[in-house]
Amino acid sequence: MRAALAIIFGLCVPLALAPFHFWPLMFIGVGGFFWLSFQASTTKEAAWFGWLYGVGYFTLGVSWIYGSMQTVDTPVWLSLVLTGGFCLLMALFHLFQMWFFQRFLRALPLALLLVSPLWWVINEWIREWFLTGMPWLLAGYAFTDLAIGQLAAVVGIYGLSLMLALSSAWLLKSLLHWARHRTVRSFSYAGVALGFLALLFLLGIAKPASSWTQELRTLKTAAVQSNVDQRTKWSSAQQTPTLNFYGTSIGAMTDIDLVLWPEAAMTRRPEQIPYFMSQIQNIGEQRDQAIITGVLLLKDGRFYNSMKGYGTASGEYLKQHLVPFGEYVPLEKYLRGLIAFFDLPMSTMYPAPTAQSPIPFTLAEQPYFAAPVICYEAAYPDLVRNLAKDADLITVVSNDAWFGDSLGPHQHLQITQMRAIENGRSVLRATQNGVSALIDANGTIVKRSEQFVEAEVIGELTLRSGLTPFQRLPAATPVYLCILVLAGLWVFARRAASESAIEQ
Repeated sequence: MRAALAIIFGLCVPLALAPFHFWPLMFIGVGGFFWLSFQASTTKEAAWFGWLYGVGYFTLGVSWIYGSMQTVDTPVWLSLVLTGGFCLLMALFHLFQMWFFQRFLRALPLALLLVSPLWWVINEWIREWFLTGMPWLLAGYAFTDLAIGQLAAVVGIYGLSLMLALSSAWLLKSLLHWARHRTVRSFSYAGVALGFLALLFLLGIAKPASSWTQELRTLKTAAVQSNVDQRTKWSSAQQTPTLNFYGTSIGAMTDIDLVLWPEAAMTRRPEQIPYFMSQIQNIGEQRDQAIITGVLLLKDGRFYNSMKGYGTASGEYLKQHLVPFGEYVPLEKYLRGLIAFFDLPMSTMYPAPTAQSPIPFTLAEQPYFAAPVICYEAAYPDLVRNLAKDADLITVVSNDAWFGDSLGPHQHLQITQMRAIENGRSVLRATQNGVSALIDANGTIVKRSEQFVEAEVIGELTLRSGLTPFQRLPAATPVYLCILVLAGLWVFARRAASESAIEQ
């Protein structure tokens, strides 16, 4: 029964996020994990429960990996094996989390009400950087479309995860106390949790993310979606139709201030299509129009996934955090050539050799800056924070065509909404086949495209300046505080145990 519940509780987490948005399930998913932590009587049992929880968590949550393999026609059986293997390996994170809790933390004071939530957030952070990182399916994203989500402008995604984990622990304590004692006191724990959430809700209403930054001006923007199939995007036959699409699109946008094209919009490098790019530059200059596009660049014999400005926009941005297997192949000399998935068209990229800066653009001779973010980078709060704090707008380009009709594009959009809230900045997001969107500084989707259609998402966004509290400190600041408190509890418990031993 407990083994089955471990899988079910793990499934609750992705079901609480996009595209399902059953956000109350996040309290069940996180609270269920805490309950299992105390149901385990040995470290071996804790490891088993944690692993099963992770299996449910990742098997549904990152099922889009199967779709990406099918995009390059990997055999179904092999796609299932590789996707399943990846999910089983990712489940080791939760195995470690529950095992470590059982071995070192369970005996600490306030083990359920405080230690468990602190340890949950620390483990989310570990997933951000360990083995290049996989900061996906974080608990705090369940608050994205709720008033509580506005507090990300102060505490970031990890702060929201801590709030949710604390609430889940206190609600669980109420249920456990009622099951054992069935007294009025049992409701006091739930009252604390619900009162805490109500307070956070009111704070989010009173102080939305946009209130931390200042409005500069409103501009008319367009996110262009080409809907080129991933199987044909890189073929020679597709090159001319792609250029014709973007040429026709920009030709009709006479009254747009800022145009954004998706990741690697044109699969030819700028020097390979000089006439086309010079025409784009001339159009932008004549209209006082900024055009930013995803593009491949070749520098010193190395390929970079990049963004580049044309018209009244200038400069370039080289992607800093690459996608394993999608843009580079770990253990390349062993894996390259084994299957088509290890030979993807963009899997020979290099990360930016130095820290990157926002892309400048002008409107009516006034200078502004766009924070450029490419695809997977949107999942890294500190990377976006470092760019956005010196920018007036966030521009995100992506190629979610890899993931087909799966959960991936919807989860990615929700993650991007959270980056808008944290930084108090509007987001212009252009993808190859959806979902392209205009997002305001409170993370609200102003306008969006459908998937698998050609689209031009046109609307107004506001440029903003100033810093949110989140932008003033590292994104992991709540995590560092969790580590300090947890360490303090551990030292206190050790000292108390030593004093007790001496007295005896």
